[in-house]
Amino acid sequence: MPWTPPPLAWKTTFWMLVSPAIVFAADRSDPATVPFTIEPTVAMQGYDGEQCWVHARAGAIPAKDSTRQPSVVMTMQKLLLSGSDVFYPLHQTRSENLGNTWSDPVELNAFARQRVTADLSAPLPGGASKAPELVRAGDETTVCDFTPKWHAASQRLLGIGQTVWYRNNRVMHASPRGIAYAVFDPSKNQWADWQMVKMPADAKFTNAGAGSVQRVDLPGGEVLLPISFRDPTQSQYSVTIVRCRFDGHTLQYVEHGDELTIPVKRGLYEPSLTQFRGRFYLTMRNDDHGYVCTSDDGLHFETPRRWTFDDGNDLGNYNTQQHWVTHSEGLFLVYTRRGANNDHVFRHRAPLFIAQVDPETLQVIRASERVVVPEHGARLGNFAVTEVSPTETWITVTEWMQPAGVEKHGSDNRVYVSKLKWDRPNLAWLGESTAASDSQTTFDTASKTIAPYFSPPRKFANDFDDYPSPLVFENGSQVKTLEDWKRRRGEILAKWRSMLGEWPPLITQPEVETLNTQQRENFTQHQIRFQWTPNEKTTGYLLVPDGEGPHPAVVTVFYEPETAIGQGTANRDFALQLARRGFVTLSIGTTEATAAKTYSLYHPSIEDAKIQPLSMLAYAAANAWHVLANHPEVDSQRIGIVGHSFGGKWAMFASCLFDKFACAAWSDPGIVFDDNRPSVNYWEPWYLGYHPKPWRARGLIRDDNPARGLYPKLVADGHDLHELHTLMAPRPFLVSAGSEDPLSRWQPLNHSVAVNAILGHHERVAMTNRPDHSPNDSSNEVIYAFFAHFLQRH
Repeated sequence: MPWTPPPLAWKTTFWMLVSPAIVFAADRSDPATVPFTIEPTVAMQGYDGEQCWVHARAGAIPAKDSTRQPSVVMTMQKLLLSGSDVFYPLHQTRSENLGNTWSDPVELNAFARQRVTADLSAPLPGGASKAPELVRAGDETTVCDFTPKWHAASQRLLGIGQTVWYRNNRVMHASPRGIAYAVFDPSKNQWADWQMVKMPADAKFTNAGAGSVQRVDLPGGEVLLPISFRDPTQSQYSVTIVRCRFDGHTLQYVEHGDELTIPVKRGLYEPSLTQFRGRFYLTMRNDDHGYVCTSDDGLHFETPRRWTFDDGNDLGNYNTQQHWVTHSEGLFLVYTRRGANNDHVFRHRAPLFIAQVDPETLQVIRASERVVVPEHGARLGNFAVTEVSPTETWITVTEWMQPAGVEKHGSDNRVYVSKLKWDRPNLAWLGESTAASDSQTTFDTASKTIAPYFSPPRKFANDFDDYPSPLVFENGSQVKTLEDWKRRRGEILAKWRSMLGEWPPLITQPEVETLNTQQRENFTQHQIRFQWTPNEKTTGYLLVPDGEGPHPAVVTVFYEPETAIGQGTANRDFALQLARRGFVTLSIGTTEATAAKTYSLYHPSIEDAKIQPLSMLAYAAANAWHVLANHPEVDSQRIGIVGHSFGGKWAMFASCLFDKFACAAWSDPGIVFDDNRPSVNYWEPWYLGYHPKPWRARGLIRDDNPARGLYPKLVADGHDLHELHTLMAPRPFLVSAGSEDPLSRWQPLNHSVAVNAILGHHERVAMTNRPDHSPNDSSNEVIYAFFAHFLQRH
């Protein structure tokens, strides 16, 4: 029986406002203080008296290597001074030298205002289709309060804000406000057209926005996005966290958490979220006070409480934003407040302060408070925080030149970039530190990391598309019980085995020859040779971690075995990374066939293969399982398999056809047939389209280059790979999807979800998504968490 796992640059003068008097250092005598200095700088200044810059927010694109600097993209927009919140299209300025110089601001055509036309057949802009009765011809919309932030899993800048609507260039207060987003692709150096997040068709989300918020990106790409919304029947705004799936192109709603508000004036709005040491912290604006609360999962929160100092006195923040600065050693709040000789400033929105927060009492430590941006009469309440590197965090803000006359105090529409320079590196940079102190902590962290990916976006929930249900027997009867499924599973497996070709007997007692041994880091590496087919041996690498066994184990498969042990392309070193984490790993690959460009295994010979080559690869992996299972340091009940691309196809077929693999991770293999994608090429002779040489020309199926062998028969008979996926149940599997497996792959995966439901199991089918084929640190972190959750003891 298969093992059942546990549940689960503007070229202008650069102003350096730095002198010995205003380079602030933390008090080194206070052991609770996280030391840093503040370097306030000005990227630009000056305005024409009619418009001024607002909403300056930056996103940092990480440097590709240690010899380069991050590339920083800062967006901002013009405000009409004679109006109220009348904004014009976003502009962009860039710095390639950590803010020493900035490029000239350039208007972004993708963010031009969109207008409702008199043509009733024309699509409505800016999400107005959710409430068309609120708009009429001539109304305009654009994006405001836009915050770009690096999304590590997709390797893109993801900017999120909200729409604002105008009629005769005045804000429409009854409007279909929505959550707007756009994607900046560094490889193309441009923003895509902005889009709207499609929320549930509920009246309360007719007026919903994510302007000026801080979000949390989870490993693997899930986005926890704080929003505010208002039911048209209510006077107060509410705050919630929306869990979204982002694949590098589309931001899709999955679910939302608690709906938080208070019965005070306009309620709660402009929320900002952060994660610190495993907990989530949410700060929110209210007309009278700032509020804060915490959560274990980022969706369900304790009751909001007012911000206070640690002496119990009110913080004095009201009717404006607060945002987080998060360092791995400490949590900080940036805010404005009363009581700073600032009664002349509109709503006391300057100066801008930073202070450390006690994460247990949720109070601001008064002794740690410092000015991070100085006051010159203009308000500074609309600002942002940017993590630039492990050693720098920036706060960006403009002097908002309303109301008239603020310039008499010295303001000049400065665009401030105030740099926090950490004395010790910020290990939480671009993500929560996941260091674990014991096996239970490792398991808990892994479980939290993988948890979001067991559910599809709302759009694909319970969507099976046209894939035939595997829960129907060949005679047309329906699978209804566990016993039914056992019989149906046998039917599916027998059918596929007959189509693919029957395997030779497994090599259950393989003779393993050790060729070389060396100690590496916290594990021992053995180069070994063993029989993996009846007439072939292979050379691979066995990595055994230090410490007492038995250990969980993972087989890694690829074109050759060296890449997985760290001797090839980055982020494909699965064997190395898992060995570092306490797994025995066995890295194997088709070295000779790859060199010959035949890639696969052919039995009994390449001239007359009787088994489809991809199935023969699965057979070889099953024999590799026996190598691990017979090793004294391995727990044979806890062996998984992982591979990327070619290796992803290999790992998928191996785990589906051989049920002793306890779980599996498949990185962007193309999990179902797709004749339009050249990399989802199951028709090739080294996969499922074997035919004697000469082989068809490599590439897409065309009239002059048709598929041959088994593949066209599989397609003609209505078979697809979702049938094989169901053979995994109840064993868990993760699809680490990239360019070849978009979010719509949930349609075939939902069939495996349905099979697991019949068996009484949930959270056994997971998928992460990224736009690129290549894996990255973020997508791989979920792979490692997946194996830790399902294979490591706790």
